[in-house]
Amino acid sequence: ANVCSWLSVKYWQEQGAELVVLAREVTYEELCEIREKCPDVKLEAFVHGSMCMTYSGRCLLSNFMSERGANQGNCANSCRWNYKLHLKLKDGSLEELHITDENKNLFEFLLEEGYREGDFLPFEEGERGSYILNSRDLCLLPKLDDYLKIGIDSLKVEGRGRSAFYAGIVARAYRQAIDDYYKNPHDFDGRRYMEDIHTIPNRGYTFAFHEGRLSNHAHSYNDTRNVGDWQWAGQITEVTDDAYIMLVKNKMEKGDVLEFIPPQSRHTMFLRIYEFIDAKTGELLEEVHAGQQRHIRVPFSWFEQENLDFVKSAMPPYSLIRKEVAMTDRNYQRLKLDRISYNVEQGINSDSTYQRQTEKLQKAIALDDDKAMRNPPRIGTEGCCGRGCNGCLIFWHDPKYKEARDLMKEKKQGERLTASQGKSFSHPKQ
Repeated sequence: ANVCSWLSVKYWQEQGAELVVLAREVTYEELCEIREKCPDVKLEAFVHGSMCMTYSGRCLLSNFMSERGANQGNCANSCRWNYKLHLKLKDGSLEELHITDENKNLFEFLLEEGYREGDFLPFEEGERGSYILNSRDLCLLPKLDDYLKIGIDSLKVEGRGRSAFYAGIVARAYRQAIDDYYKNPHDFDGRRYMEDIHTIPNRGYTFAFHEGRLSNHAHSYNDTRNVGDWQWAGQITEVTDDAYIMLVKNKMEKGDVLEFIPPQSRHTMFLRIYEFIDAKTGELLEEVHAGQQRHIRVPFSWFEQENLDFVKSAMPPYSLIRKEVAMTDRNYQRLKLDRISYNVEQGINSDSTYQRQTEKLQKAIALDDDKAMRNPPRIGTEGCCGRGCNGCLIFWHDPKYKEARDLMKEKKQGERLTASQGKSFSHPKQ
C-alpha cells in the first residue's frame, strides 16, 4: 500500500492491521520515526533484492508495454530491456542509428529537462543499448544491525520470480547474521556474510534509500544483466545410506569444483568431481546437463577430508550445491566494478578507484572478447588450483604439495591460497 510514514502506519493499525509492510523507498531516518511513534504494531522492511527505477509498484512501463501490472507482483522489468535509438527523417521514414568509429565524433545526443533550460545532459548508447533506467540491487547486510536494534519485526527478502538457489542462499546469509547479532550485538559486522551473497547472480549492490537520497552508485550504467561467478549446480533430492542423490541444475564437466551448502551449518564442503554416476542406470558420464532432469549419485566416500557423520547429516533434501563458472573478462571487470561501487557507498573505496575500474570495464567491453576463462589458480606449482578440495587425490597425497597442505590448514577448506602463498611452494625442494 506504499506506506512511507508513521501517519499511514497509524491509519492501517486503526483498521486492524497487525503487521505493516513498508515501502522499499522508506529511509532509515523515516523508519526510526515510524518505529518510535508506532511501537505497538509489527513492521516489515525490505532489505534485499531488485529495486525499481521509479517507485515500487507504481511504474506504468510494464503495464503499458506488456499488460503486466507492477503492483500485482507481475512486473516485466521493462526498464531493463534493451532500447535502441532510431532517427526519423522528414519524409517519415525511420533509420536505425549505427554509431561507428567514423561517425561517433560527429554528433552527440543531449537531453534537456523542461525546467532546466540550457542544462544539457548527455545520453550515451553503446552497441548493446543504453542503461539509464537500470538500478542496482538492494543489499542491507552491512547495515542490518540498524534494523535489528530498533526492533523491526520482519525482514523482507525478494523471492518472487527467483530460483530456489537465490532464495536459499540469501535467506541463509541473513539468518546467520540475525542469529549472530542477537548473540553478540556489540561485535556485529554485516560484511562478514557478503561472501555468500556475492555468489548469487546480481546487478551489483547498493544501500539505495537507506541514507536518504540515492547516490550515482545506486545505478549501473554499463549492463542490466545479473552476473555472478558462481551458479546453481544442483539440489539434493534424497539421502541414501551411502550417497547423496542430486538433481542437476546446470551443466557440469569432469574436474568441476562443487560446493555443498548445509542449511544448518556454517561449514560448507568442497568436492572436485571427476565423474558423474547416473542415479538410475549407474552409467558413468563425463558431463551432465540440466535440461535432461538427470539425477546423479554422489557417494559419501568421495568426501575423504570430511567427518563421515557430518556428511551423512549435513545435507537433507532440498539442500543446495553451487559451482564456479568460467567468466569473460568483461563480466569479471563488471563484477569488480560492482563490488567497488558498493564499497564506495560504505566508505571503503574511493571514487577515483571506482573511476579507474570503470575505465577497465569500458576497455573490456570495447574488446568484446567472449572467451570465458576460469578463475586463475593461485599457484606456482603446475597442476594445483590452490583449493585443496575433497576428492583431489593429487593435492592430498602428492609429496610436492606438502607445504601447500600445511598452508591450507590455516584456511577454510576450499578457500583458495593467496598468490603469495602459492609462490611459496612453487619451487618444491627435490
